[in-house]
Amino acid sequence: MPRPKSQANKRLLVGIVLDRSSSMGCIKAETISGTNEQFSALRDSDDAANTFVAFFSFNQMVTPVFKDAKGAAKLVPCSSLKDISDSDYRPSGMTAMYDGVGDAIDFFSKEAKKVDDVLIVVISDGEENASNRFDSDQISSRVKELQDSGWNFTYIGANQDLTQVQANLGIHDSNMLKFEATSSGVHAMSSAVGSALRSYTSNRSSHIASGSTDRFASTNLYEGIGDSVDLSVTVGTDQPVVTNTVTADPEEVEKQDGVA
Repeated sequence: MPRPKSQANKRLLVGIVLDRSSSMGCIKAETISGTNEQFSALRDSDDAANTFVAFFSFNQMVTPVFKDAKGAAKLVPCSSLKDISDSDYRPSGMTAMYDGVGDAIDFFSKEAKKVDDVLIVVISDGEENASNRFDSDQISSRVKELQDSGWNFTYIGANQDLTQVQANLGIHDSNMLKFEATSSGVHAMSSAVGSALRSYTSNRSSHIASGSTDRFASTNLYEGIGDSVDLSVTVGTDQPVVTNTVTADPEEVEKQDGVA
């Protein structure tokens, strides 16, 4: 269905903010593969022609992976989005996650028009320990304000208390995904995120086709993808955050551990 004339220039701007600290080294290959799976989901979306991606990685420093001639971050159209390789992702150092999210927000605040949809995906396997330009109060305040304006944020984390991360970042609790920092865990997470991106872009296309002039916002990105991946939702009486947890296949874990 063609999009309404009033929204002919409505774009989807996607930001990938990926941890490249030293602890990610043991799952480097799987992380590269998973990132490329996310790119594939975006390239195959209903509105790929109007989708643009910016990519930041962080250890104790934040580095734009897609750069212009001056080395600054840039948006890449899906039609030109190529898979990353070993040379694009080399884990080392510490974890300046707040700086990574802050830089992505600053970039998209300059790039996004009022009608554009924005989705920022943050992936990390450890707790913040190295930011020096942004703190949790600054990031949480900005995330909440931008979510109210229709931006979408999701945090995908391992080896940390997502309840505390949610409090520090202000991201909607049902847009938080927990994964196991193992080969099988990363593969399961990548499938979940790829499915979520496909669902998000499909629902967004329907939203545009309906003629709505509002930004398309999703407060539960991982709803309805449990049929395609091993995804469980757990709610505890003393746990305010609804934690979507990607669980690796037990047989695959046994193989990894050398158990036949």
